[in-house]
Amino acid sequence: MNTDVVVAAGETRQAMMRVWMAISAIWVGFWLCMAALILVAAEMTVPLAGKLGLFALIVLTPPLALLAVGSALRWAFELLFRKPQTASH
Repeated sequence: MNTDVVVAAGETRQAMMRVWMAISAIWVGFWLCMAALILVAAEMTVPLAGKLGLFALIVLTPPLALLAVGSALRWAFELLFRKPQTASH
């Protein structure tokens, strides 16, 4: 097995995780700032406080969906392009 390919695959995986974490952090941070502005402007009324669970779902679902889709694509590409391993002694 070519170790250069294995190392490159590990570095690529690590880089993609960093990209996912950066995008997710920006997404969540943006929506938390928006929530703070909305809550300050609306002075945290009771009906708005009841919808915070829905807001949390909206904030957290896209990053998790992005991770799931990326993982599924990686798995699919590994299955499609994996070369059969031969047993060598």
